Amino acid sequence: MPGYFSTTMKSQISVVQCDGYDQDRVFQAVRRSVDLLGGIGRFVRPGQRVLLKPNLLVPSSPERGVVTHPMVVKAVLEMVKKAGGVPVIGDSPGFGTAHRVAAKAGIAQVGEEMGCPILDFEDTVEVKTPDDFTFRRFEVAREAVECDVVINLPKIKTHAQMLLTLSVKNMFGCIPGFAKPGWHLKAGRDRNYFARMLVELNAVLKPHLTIMDGIVAMEGRGPSSGNTRPLDMVLAGTDCVALDSTVTHLLGLPRDRLWTTRAAMEDHTGIATPDRIELLGASLVDLAVSRFEIPQAWDVTWGLPSFIQGFLRDAVTPRPVIDRDRCKECLNCVEVCPPNAMKKEAEGIVIDPEGCIRCYCCQEICPEGAIEIRAGLLSRALGIFRGCGSR
Repeated sequence: MPGYFSTTMKSQISVVQCDGYDQDRVFQAVRRSVDLLGGIGRFVRPGQRVLLKPNLLVPSSPERGVVTHPMVVKAVLEMVKKAGGVPVIGDSPGFGTAHRVAAKAGIAQVGEEMGCPILDFEDTVEVKTPDDFTFRRFEVAREAVECDVVINLPKIKTHAQMLLTLSVKNMFGCIPGFAKPGWHLKAGRDRNYFARMLVELNAVLKPHLTIMDGIVAMEGRGPSSGNTRPLDMVLAGTDCVALDSTVTHLLGLPRDRLWTTRAAMEDHTGIATPDRIELLGASLVDLAVSRFEIPQAWDVTWGLPSFIQGFLRDAVTPRPVIDRDRCKECLNCVEVCPPNAMKKEAEGIVIDPEGCIRCYCCQEICPEGAIEIRAGLLSRALGIFRGCGSR
C-alpha cells in the first residue's frame, strides 16, 4: 500500500521520565509528554467527544502491570476536560466486561470521580479499507469511529504471539469481544498475517494521540502472567508504528523484531525507521533498558509447502501447556479459545494439539498464570527455545 504515509514526513515522539505512580508525578509527566507535541489543544477542542482507549485485558489490580494504570487514565481525563472535551472510557476486554475490568483496575473509580462513563464495546459499524489493503473491511466498535477524537492508552507489555503488545496491538480492543475469535481463526495461524491485520486496523482507526504507560511494564510471560519491571517512562506520539518502534529500540531490540512494525515497514502503513522519527524530551540513552525479558517466538514457515509447514509447527512452534498445580479450572480459557480446542475433562483442562492455532489467547486471560508456552519437541532437542530470553 505505497503512498499511504508520506515518505518525507517525520513523526514526533516524546519521551518523559516518570519514576512511580504518584499522582503529581504522573500528571506532570503525561502533561509534559503532550505539551512536547503541541499541547492537548492540538488534539481536543471544546465540545468534542473523546474516547480514551486503555488496555483493559482482564480483571486485574493495577500493581500487577496487566492494565493501563488508573493514574495515567486520570491524568489524561484531566487534560481532556480542561480542554473542553467530553471524555468516555471504552474497551473490549479479552475476558469479562469493560465495567468489570475497569472496576478491578481502579479505572472505574477514576471515571466516577471525574464524571466519565465506562463503555463496553458492543455496537459495531463496518469500516471499509483502501483498495490496496489486504483486509477488505473491519467490524469495529461504533464509539471508535463516531467519537471526534480517539486517545490510545497502551501499556508496555510482552506478548507470546506478537512479542510485545504496545500501541498498534492495543487498538485490537476496538474489535468487540465476540468478533475477536473470528480474527484469530482467520489470521492467527500466521504471525505476519495477524500483524498485518493489526497494522491495517490501526491505519484505518488511526488514533489521534497515543500516550503510553511505560512507568511500570511487564516482561516475561506477558501480557497477563509476566513480571513487573519499572521502566520509569511515559511516551506519546501520533503514529503508533513510530511509537512502537521507539519502545522496541529502548528495550534493546531491533525495531523490526516486533511483528507489527515489520508488517508496517513492508506495507508502508507507518513510520518505523529512526531517520524519520524526531525524538523530543528525555534522552533515549538515559532511559535505555538492559536485559528486558521477552518471550521467544519462532516462525517456521520458511516458504515451504503447507504439509511440511504443518509438521514444523507441531515440532518447533511453542504451544500452550496447562500447569495443573496452578490451574483452578475457572474455564476462562475454554470460553475464549477461538478454535474451541480446549475443554474440561475428568483430569482437568485439556488442549487438542491438532485444533490449537497457537494464538495464545488462553495464556493471555488465565488469571492464575497456569498456562505456559512450551517449545515443541524438535526445538527443545535442538536447544533453540528457552521459553523466555533476555536481550
